Amino acid sequence: MGGKTDLDRVVAYLPADRKKELEQWAEEEERSVSWLVAKLIDKALQERQLQQNPLQVGSK
Repeated sequence: MGGKTDLDRVVAYLPADRKKELEQWAEEEERSVSWLVAKLIDKALQERQLQQNPLQVGSK
């Protein structure tokens, strides 16, 4: 685990109860909190793109 990556780092501050909730979720999925948060951000960005460009979906 760990090691070199070409990914950029993002730091976020959140309440302890939210962090604990993310840790529990990640543990249930057998993933890291970092992986889970990256997937949540990716999904949110995809949804945002759909809202901003509804006609461009699938036209790539």
